[in-house]
Amino acid sequence: MMENTQKFYESPVFVNFLLLIITTFLFILKIVLALISNSIALQADAFDNLTDIVMFVAALIGIFYAKKKPNEKFPYGYYKIENIISLIISLFIFLTAYNIILESTSKFILYFKGEAEGIIFSPIIFLLLVISLIITIGSAIYLKFAGKKTNSPIIKSEANEKLLDCFISLSVVFGFIGAFFDFFLLDSLIGFIIAILIIKGAYDIFINSTKILLDAVIDFENRTELYKLIESYPRIKEVKNLQVRSYGKYIMLEIDVVLNKEMPLSQIKTLKVVLSSKIKKIFPEIFKIIIFAQAQEKKITRIAIPISENKGVDSQIFDHFGEASFFAFLEFKENNFEKMEINSNKFINEEKRKGILISDWLTSEKIDKIYLKKDLKQGPKLVFNNSFVEIYVTELNNIKDVIDRELKSVQLN
Repeated sequence: MMENTQKFYESPVFVNFLLLIITTFLFILKIVLALISNSIALQADAFDNLTDIVMFVAALIGIFYAKKKPNEKFPYGYYKIENIISLIISLFIFLTAYNIILESTSKFILYFKGEAEGIIFSPIIFLLLVISLIITIGSAIYLKFAGKKTNSPIIKSEANEKLLDCFISLSVVFGFIGAFFDFFLLDSLIGFIIAILIIKGAYDIFINSTKILLDAVIDFENRTELYKLIESYPRIKEVKNLQVRSYGKYIMLEIDVVLNKEMPLSQIKTLKVVLSSKIKKIFPEIFKIIIFAQAQEKKITRIAIPISENKGVDSQIFDHFGEASFFAFLEFKENNFEKMEINSNKFINEEKRKGILISDWLTSEKIDKIYLKKDLKQGPKLVFNNSFVEIYVTELNNIKDVIDRELKSVQLN
């Protein structure tokens, strides 16, 4: 859905193609300037741009495959291609850092041996370096913006790498300033420090991509709210497993729920659709939801009944749902009546939305059925229907009759 609202300049294809052109230009410029100036640091900077070129080409390939639709062989789609490319990018960043360390160390040793080669300083070269630095900083800001808009791991990792490019290019500029004052050691020292920062950035990208490729469960900050939403459905007796994973820029949710044993297959399918829609509405960042349903090991059924007085099993079923002083909760396990609780009506004194408030309360008690003397109004009825609670309008008189009816229906089945 996000892709449909993207501006063309936020598109990962456009971002990578534009940066590929810019980086190719910078690579050619820097390699020419490095040969003219005899700067090892500038050569390393040019090499860093070369790795960026490979990175952008790989990213374009990754984006192409990531857009392919899921099929029988790849039911989850090709979303992880982006993470594979991010992993490759991190390896190129490691390689860049390694080469910078080698070049910086070599220059450092030569300096103390008194064999350091001088850097040819030229105002024109210096001006071109400053211009290339400005272009690099602009590219980094653009990538940060595009990464935030698209939430693409490829663009985010490219943005991190491009920020490191800014430091590398800046170190080259400072190195040339040092060369102007015949202080050639500055170029090596700054280059070494920047290489350490590059390694740190590459490590973060590498670890994040590896976790996703290994199907590691990611931290989801709204996990508690997600659990509560799923558990609010009465027919869902237990959430056995909830796993949130990242596939490329997409978040996938897998839920394993335990349902009432007697729930029909048609209702199970409807429940999955309704629950998925509600989760996506409240948590739009979740792209795909897979729900695995299993039946209870033992059939447990909870029933609610409105009553006017607390007289145990002899309590009469009350005609008016909202005005009932009490509600009885019956629990049946397998073929046996297990227990009964009688609770006061929490909302009997409410003036507005009384029926809906009572319906919400009863569904939160995980009831499967409710016995009534009269049919409900539209609001309360909708609450029960949405929660898959069965409504029985009955001629039965008291709780004992309901217990007898449920036991007989079990025997008949």
